[in-house]
Amino acid sequence: MLAKRKIDYYPTAFIGLVFLSDLAVLFFSDSLWVTILWSLALLNVKGWICAWNHHHQHCKFFNYSWANRSLELIMGLQTGVVGECWVLHHTLGHHRNYLDQTKDESAWKADNGRTMGPLEYTLKVSILAYPKAIQVGKKHPRLLKKLIENIGLTAVVLGIMFWINWVGTLILFAGPMVFLEVMTVYVTYDHHAGLDEQDPYLATYNITDRWYNLVSCNLGYHTAHHLRCGKHWSELPQFHEEIKHKIPPHLYREPAKPFLLMGKLERLFTRYFLTPVEEG
Repeated sequence: MLAKRKIDYYPTAFIGLVFLSDLAVLFFSDSLWVTILWSLALLNVKGWICAWNHHHQHCKFFNYSWANRSLELIMGLQTGVVGECWVLHHTLGHHRNYLDQTKDESAWKADNGRTMGPLEYTLKVSILAYPKAIQVGKKHPRLLKKLIENIGLTAVVLGIMFWINWVGTLILFAGPMVFLEVMTVYVTYDHHAGLDEQDPYLATYNITDRWYNLVSCNLGYHTAHHLRCGKHWSELPQFHEEIKHKIPPHLYREPAKPFLLMGKLERLFTRYFLTPVEEG
């Protein structure tokens, strides 16, 4: 079987569909406005792919290296984070060091111990993401070699696209890559900021909202993810149930407003259309 788990066919098929649709607009659309509107319409969807890219780097979706490398190339062109960058900066960096702000690759504290605001954090971590991944890679030469290969391959593919249609490539790929790499960092600020703890059960915020976890593949179960980062994303809710008694109530957060609205609409729909009417 190509995928390690059948459930991984859903995100990977969606990733492929988004990529093919971008290519179709790039090669066949003569309208600048159609290209711009299409790119803007897919930005939020590609934000979901940022989370899926993260999960893939923790637990590969496919059984074959060629399939994983191909998927990583596509997701790198969609999100700005190429294969092995997540592994080096995040898994071998942040996950090992998030309890020590003097070492954390995604540190939310400044060098003087001050808590950074979300914008300062975003700028600093975004700019240093690839340099820090390379720095971690010096301890892992094989992964560093893969990272450099992936950066080079992504640059070559982008170069070919720019040669064919530079305006469309800028709007559909290069621009979103930069924006989404920055936004990926921005949303991670709320995962740990302000939690200067040595206990992993106290060092991470969680979001249990169903809609949020549906589009992020259970990224909201963040304590569970940090405790067992090699677990497949589909297993995180069950593991969270096993450990939730150790997580204090103040470490649960509400999702962003769109997800709250989706939950309210779901409850209204259930109430008015799916709840059986009692006969008087």
